[in-house]
Amino acid sequence: DKVIAFLDKFPQVAGHTLVVPKQQVEKAHEMNEETAAAVGLAVSKVAAKVVEATGTDQYNILVNNGKDSGQEVPHVHFHIIPRKAGDYSASWAKSIEGTRTGDNPRPEKLPDFGEFTGDLKAVRDKIRG
Repeated sequence: DKVIAFLDKFPQVAGHTLVVPKQQVEKAHEMNEETAAAVGLAVSKVAAKVVEATGTDQYNILVNNGKDSGQEVPHVHFHIIPRKAGDYSASWAKSIEGTRTGDNPRPEKLPDFGEFTGDLKAVRDKIRG
């Protein structure tokens, strides 16, 4: 009763399904813990049903949080998009690479060994809280 799932009105491929919490929030981090737990369970269960219905066990689970990430409907929702060989043209990472400018430089690579330094350390520390 906390989550609903339905086929996307504008599907990318057959079986493209949305999992939507009933809690009225725009972004994933705004869900309360009870809703977030229900969404996680629902995404897993619905993905299994999509696999069964489409016959492919390859799929993307996507969520866009905010206009700049591609969110068109201001209510958090999770896409389950079945995939098959040959229908994948570019990753989200490649789409970001296509927008690199002086204002959007590539972050420094994570170190293979040792401690984080500089901006990476600052961001990591903020995430850790």
